Amino acid sequence: MDWTSLPREKTDCLVCGSVSNRLLSVQDGWPVVRCTDCGLVYLGERPAEQAVEEMYSRSYYEDGDVGYKGYIETFEKHRRIFMKIFRKRHRDLRRHSDGIRLLEVGCAYGLLLDYLRGRGWEVTGVEVSPLSSEYAREKLGLNVLTGTVETVDLPEGSFDVVLLLDVLEHLHRPYDTLGRIKRLMAPDGILVVQCPWELYHWEEAAEAILRGMRPGTIEPDAVPAHLYFFGPRTLEKVLTRAGFVITARQSGNYGAVRRKVRPPVIRTGNPVKTVLRCVYFRLGLQKLLYFLARLVHLGSGMIRYARPAGSPEE
Repeated sequence: MDWTSLPREKTDCLVCGSVSNRLLSVQDGWPVVRCTDCGLVYLGERPAEQAVEEMYSRSYYEDGDVGYKGYIETFEKHRRIFMKIFRKRHRDLRRHSDGIRLLEVGCAYGLLLDYLRGRGWEVTGVEVSPLSSEYAREKLGLNVLTGTVETVDLPEGSFDVVLLLDVLEHLHRPYDTLGRIKRLMAPDGILVVQCPWELYHWEEAAEAILRGMRPGTIEPDAVPAHLYFFGPRTLEKVLTRAGFVITARQSGNYGAVRRKVRPPVIRTGNPVKTVLRCVYFRLGLQKLLYFLARLVHLGSGMIRYARPAGSPEE
């Protein structure tokens, strides 16, 4: 699919509403800008909202140009890694909630929901893609609704945990989504938000510098599916503006599966770069730095636990 042909709309800063921004780069025709007032990085032009249904149909989950390629095949091939990730997610959720009623917004094929259901959770999913939501219902027998959380019929105040994993950066109207989620949560419910930390994360900033570029100017992930490229501060500002209070912070690292599917290139033709990449990727330097990054909340995956402002548990 030619993603550059999608209809476009201009946008201002999601966090502070400023129209002032600085161009960082142009990726496949899409301008990546940084707000000069609050620092949010986002697409200055983005696909029009009505184009989302086409983006998240079969093309997103099969083409691999922007989204995923061979989603189920990848899961089956690397099931051991996925199970490790799912086990950790389950343990983390149990540390933050005693409830069992769980909603995942943007659940894709429902693989995490299927795992959690087997651990005693009462699970519901919402997924905009007809392809993946049908798989979740027909193949896994899950209660997964096709659509957006704003449009599907769900009872308010009925979920102890709501998962919003790698979804917020895709949303045209995130405050509408967060507002609906807040109404769906039980009085003592917990929201779990996960987003990638891109462009100004230490690893990507270092990569830009080593390539002779300014931090923030290398190619971010999944343009134009990702509309925002949050950092810790801007992510928390969005949640606060939406009426949530951050109750816990967690840090992780992306890439466990991706490094298996597309191993990093070691030989570059430049002997110095080849040696550096060998030390970083093959001799364990990246693994060590990732371990240390998690300890000080500098991993490339940001996880925030939040409750509605004024909730009994706040």
